[in-house]
Amino acid sequence: MARQPSIYAGSSAIVFRVIMIVADFTDKVLQLLVSVAETDEIRNNLDLPLYDYQLLDSMRTVQLILAIEEEFGIKVSPAEFDRESWATPRKIIADLERRLQR
Repeated sequence: MARQPSIYAGSSAIVFRVIMIVADFTDKVLQLLVSVAETDEIRNNLDLPLYDYQLLDSMRTVQLILAIEEEFGIKVSPAEFDRESWATPRKIIADLERRLQR
C-alpha cells in the first residue's frame, strides 16, 4: 500500500529554514556590533552591558543605527530609540526582530 504524504512532511524543512534565517540575522547584527564597538567580546556574551562598559556611546550608537539601516533596511529614528532596549547585544537583536515584524 502506498504511503500518503503527510501534510506535515515539509514542516520540519520550514522550521529549519526559519532557524537558519534567524541565526543568519543574529550573526549579521553581531558582526555590525563587533565592527562598531571594536571588540569580539560581544560574540561571547550576549548580555554584555554595552553602555556600562562604554562599548557603545552616542556616536557609536549612531554608527550602528546607520549600519543597521544600510544592512537590513530597518529605520530607527532618534525619537524611537530607547537606550535601555539596546543595553545588550541580546536586547538589540530582540528589538530589531520586533521592528522587522511590524
